Amino acid sequence: MRAIIAGVYAIEGLKTGRSYLVEGSDGVALIDTSSGGASGRIFSAIEASGHAVGSLRAIIATHYHFDHTGNVAELVARSGAALYVHADDAPYVDGRAPWMANRAPWGWMDRLAPKQYALKIDRVLRDGEMLPFAGGLRVIHAPGHTPGHIALHAKQARVLFAGDALMNIGGLRLPMAMASHDMDVARKSARDLSALDFDVALPGHGAPILGRASEKIAEWAKAWL
Repeated sequence: MRAIIAGVYAIEGLKTGRSYLVEGSDGVALIDTSSGGASGRIFSAIEASGHAVGSLRAIIATHYHFDHTGNVAELVARSGAALYVHADDAPYVDGRAPWMANRAPWGWMDRLAPKQYALKIDRVLRDGEMLPFAGGLRVIHAPGHTPGHIALHAKQARVLFAGDALMNIGGLRLPMAMASHDMDVARKSARDLSALDFDVALPGHGAPILGRASEKIAEWAKAWL
């Protein structure tokens, strides 16, 4: 586990998809949960941060993909945490709508993904809502990668949890087109996020961007989007 700033931790050693632990006024929240099989490591990280497993109050999914919701069932069963999902991704999470067929060559990404599962959603999120973690987390609807993809902006802590709207693998980049619903919309969402003010950006894949993060992302967006 890596401390990013006070009350915000990156959970290390996960398979695919990042997971972040954030402290609040009454317990802690997880932002995304990586792909399946990592619940034990996530629980160990919670305890290493000085919190009991039962203090996990919320699991906030930036979007429905399996590498961000893969451990939700196990985490909820043990901790009693509530699952938060944006309204536009809720049908994919609770099983009412089929997951998008991946467009990767030869279907290799579909072979890595589990069969679709249905999860109970406890709170449906909408753009602009405030959540009581990291000094106040604002829900930002940032669609394109999925219809209900969200980012979370902690204005007081000056942190952006970007999900897959912005990735940092070998440099800044958009989400993979082969796994995205609408790349034109994804591009607009990235431009919108680049206009926010934050020091730290925490992507769903790749390394955290520490220091002057909003300036770096704005420069990238101006050059490439």
